[in-house]
Amino acid sequence: MTLQPSLRRLALSALIGAVLGAAPAIATACVEGAPKGEMVTIQRDVGTTAAGGHAEFHVLGAGWFGAAEVVKEGGASDDTDVTVELDGAELITASFASLKNPWMQISSPSLVANVRSEGNTRTMTIWYSPELKFRGILAVRVDVKEDGVAGLRLRAVMNKPGPHEDPAGQSAALALPKFR
Repeated sequence: MTLQPSLRRLALSALIGAVLGAAPAIATACVEGAPKGEMVTIQRDVGTTAAGGHAEFHVLGAGWFGAAEVVKEGGASDDTDVTVELDGAELITASFASLKNPWMQISSPSLVANVRSEGNTRTMTIWYSPELKFRGILAVRVDVKEDGVAGLRLRAVMNKPGPHEDPAGQSAALALPKFR
């Protein structure tokens, strides 16, 4: 049976419409088919930190990194660097001094990095969307290169791996984050 050109176009557009209509459901099923584990917020408060000092925390195990926030109280020059690493690979290193400049801030659909100031307190926010998977370690480090830092608060938001995930050949029970 041979279709006339107009019927071929109609059949082809119906097929394309059916496929495109099903695509969002297929895409959603792929995303929903891999749920992440529970959301976790990690926080570490550090007191006075002299120039040359540092603060950090590590999450050992697997998970999904979403955001980091570092709150700095005091400081003479904002010459304090924040580094976020996943599995030993540096995601970002930025100083409070650079990110408080509006021209140096990052604001894209997948990454936001900025500093907000309120009085003597500076808040650096680093946010990734979609979340980034790590298999072994998440590290957030703060290197202070200025005098007068009265306090630091480090915070990260992440998701534990889902129960179905088997990162790097480990059993799910061994892969859950351990905080230190």
